[in-house]
Amino acid sequence: MKEMRKTEETGEAEELEESDESEDNPGKCSKCHQNNIERSWCHPCNAKRFQNEFGKWTSEDREIDELIQQIQLNANKYQEIIEWIPFERLENVTYLAKGGFGIVHKANWLDGFIYSHKKKMIKNQLKFRGKNAIAIYGITKDPTENEYMMVMDYAKYGSLRNLLNNKFESLTWRKKYNILSEIVIGLTNIHEMGLMHKDFHSGNIVNQSLTLSYITDFGLCKPVTKNDPENIYGVIPYMTPETLSRGEHTKASDIYSFGMVTLEVLTSYPPYYNIPHDVNLVIKIRKGLKPEIKCEIPQFLKEIMEKCWNFEPLNRPTAKELKSQLGKYNYSCNSEIKKQVNKQINVANKSNKNFIQYDPNEMHPEAIYTSRHLPFVKSKNFETHNTKQWDFVIPDNIIEEVGENEIQEN
Repeated sequence: MKEMRKTEETGEAEELEESDESEDNPGKCSKCHQNNIERSWCHPCNAKRFQNEFGKWTSEDREIDELIQQIQLNANKYQEIIEWIPFERLENVTYLAKGGFGIVHKANWLDGFIYSHKKKMIKNQLKFRGKNAIAIYGITKDPTENEYMMVMDYAKYGSLRNLLNNKFESLTWRKKYNILSEIVIGLTNIHEMGLMHKDFHSGNIVNQSLTLSYITDFGLCKPVTKNDPENIYGVIPYMTPETLSRGEHTKASDIYSFGMVTLEVLTSYPPYYNIPHDVNLVIKIRKGLKPEIKCEIPQFLKEIMEKCWNFEPLNRPTAKELKSQLGKYNYSCNSEIKKQVNKQINVANKSNKNFIQYDPNEMHPEAIYTSRHLPFVKSKNFETHNTKQWDFVIPDNIIEEVGENEIQEN
């Protein structure tokens, strides 16, 4: 059998070679009769087909052309393909939100899925295809802005922060648990690749359904061996004491940030929503400040969250350990665990009868939830064993102005 799909340029039918197969047997290619390397995928035939199309399109940037071509030639399954998508094949391009390092638009892709995300760090995002990150379909270029954009799957509910603002009442404890489990799977995949996200917060997580969450925005993502203590970026409430003290970022820093995301998912309240995100908050976090917990939380989830907040990085759980800890409560066959969890949920529900969920209008005007450069945290004569040699440089414009239409929750 052959799968039919449309090309972006002409809308004509294009065939990708596949064959009859089962889950356990990927079958043989009906054209070259070689074994498929993946279900429904003949690598030699499809690589040749892609190669024959290389002369029919260009991004007008050699590096991007080579990137797309290399990915197509190496693809072992449909999910690994990315394409060059002419901008005229996107219609109704509409602004959605602006984050610290990119702008998100929604659009109808005439030949397929919808979602367009403007981003400069395309290679970083592509590393996570198929690893619990939002699906990427290709690259395009806005001729008006002369900017390259990634075309990604549409996230119906937008950012996790947006979902919590609008749908928190629909989230049962079970659904909140599922959201956290999905996020931990994605974070585990990042860390197992030897990378750290470095900008982990609820604005950089998107939801395609109430519980299907994907990590995105890998603009600051770096190998664990790379730190730049002279240039500190991020969203202050999600940043660790060691990052704000020594410019040090490790996998454990992502775990601390996950703990803050956990607080949001379980309570609806973003950390430190009611105070300025300035040098005073930085100093307090360096000294071990923890955010207020605004409602009763089942004890098993509260313990996991607070372990992530541990002041000492080595005492925080790893992403793999978090995945295991959360997995223990997933439809557990252990009757004692079920009994304990149900008891904790009942206690929480009883205590939260008069709970008032977060109102975005209550956010302090100087609370900033977009990633930014933090020039007022700067090292002088840095030595890892002596944090007292760190000074704060406080400029006059300590809080960067935010445009009237800028969405701070992203």
